[in-house]
This record gives sequence, C-alpha cells and structure tokens, in this order.
Amino acid sequence: MPHNVPHITTFLGTHRYIILLLLLTVVLCMTFTTFAATDRTVIYYYCAESTINNFKSLKMEFDRYLSARGSYEFQPFSNREAFENHIKDKMQCILLLSSWHYRSIYNDYSLVAVLVGMRNGQKYQKRVLVGKDEITKGGQIASASSLQHTSNCLRGMLKEKEVINKATILTVPKDIDALLSVGFGISQMALTTRSALNELGLANPSLYQKMKILAEGEESLLLIVAVPERFMKEAKAIVTTIQNMATDPDGKEKLRMLGLDGWQTLDQSDRLKLEAR
Repeated sequence: MPHNVPHITTFLGTHRYIILLLLLTVVLCMTFTTFAATDRTVIYYYCAESTINNFKSLKMEFDRYLSARGSYEFQPFSNREAFENHIKDKMQCILLLSSWHYRSIYNDYSLVAVLVGMRNGQKYQKRVLVGKDEITKGGQIASASSLQHTSNCLRGMLKEKEVINKATILTVPKDIDALLSVGFGISQMALTTRSALNELGLANPSLYQKMKILAEGEESLLLIVAVPERFMKEAKAIVTTIQNMATDPDGKEKLRMLGLDGWQTLDQSDRLKLEAR
C-alpha cells in the first residue's frame, strides 16, 4: 500500500493542474470575448427616405464586406424610434441616416457629419409630387419614404392641408416604383425625386411624357455618415473604409443596396446648410 501513495499524490497533483489550466482558459476566453465586444465598432443605419425590403440580406452583405476590413458590424433599423433609443449614449459607432433626420438629432446626440452620399454625380436631391392630372383631394399618393417623412415633405410642398389630411399613402420599395404606380393607375400621385423622374424618362419615355410635376420641395443632401463627437479621432479608419467603398466592385455593389454610387467629404457650405435651423 505505501508504494501506491506517490502515484495517488501524482494523480491528484496532475488533476489539480488540469483544473487550473481549464479555469485559466475560461478566464482568458471571457476576457478576450469582452475585449472583442468592446473593441467592435457598429455601423447603425436608418433612412426614412427609402424602404428596405430585406434587412437580413442588407446586414449579411455589409457585415461580410466590413468584417473583412476590421472589427466592424452593420446594424440596420426599420423604425426611427428604435434607432434613436438604441444609439443613445453609444460612443463607439458610426451612423448612416438621412440629412433631415441628422438635422433633427445631431445637437442632442453630439454628432458630426463627415460624409454625404453621391448618386449620379450629385449629392443633393429634390423631392417632387408627380401625377398625370392636377392635385386631387383624397387621392392615393405612392412614396418610398416612411409615413412620417412623406407627411413632412407634403406639408412643406402643399399649401392646401386638406389634400394631405385626406390623402392615403401607399408605401413602395423605390422612388421609381412610386412613379410606376401612377402609370399603372394604382395611385393618383407619387412623392418621388427628380433623379427618379429623369430615370423614368430614359426607361419609359411615353409614360414620362404623361407625368406632370404638381409641387416640389427644397433641395436636401443625400444619406449622411455621422460620428459621435467623442469618437472622431478613433473613427478615422472606418470612415476611410466607408469612403473607399466606391473604389472596388464589391463596395459599389453594397452601395447600390443603399441607392448610392459613392461618398464625398462634406465641405463647410454643405455643413452650414445641413445644420441650419
């Protein structure tokens, strides 16, 4: 029996050693996971001026593109309130949002606009109300924007509030779809953009000839890339990554999912217009 004691002692010592190693591994894994989570920069996206049908596909494609270039994650939102509640007090993040939305929250959220989207070489867009006939009270208006943004645009364009109050809004995926719904007789009017109207002129000249601009709004910048003020220095790498998306085919493909073909740095005049009260 005495001869077995060393073996038992050795076994118990080895067993304790293995347990310590396992505990150390667990601690290291937890530490690494925590570090990775805090080190990740999330790009939050919400745009009331467009309707995204497949958020899962949008997230997967952008996650794949961005994660190959750093510790980045893309998170799209379909609801303004949920978006604003989620980004509150977030510092290590990038925001992609419409210019009118940026204007309404940048001060409260301490945001700095750094990039603006480009489409067909333009960074500004103008919304127009289009139809085959005159403005009709109680008609259906097709729009690719959210209900809130559509209502805001119409209030800015139209003096007759009764038209807005009696109108019903049909939400469609794209601005060009709003025009087509008028062409097919589904809606009486379409809230769209001048660029979409020009696109219709190339794709369907006969339908374009039947369209009439009934009202128009003021020019506004396209999608904005904004950064929390306290994160500006650390955000340089991801901002550069986003800006360079138009320089490679894969990045261009992702931008087209947002209705863009490039980014441009905001100049001082753009910023003054963007943040004007």
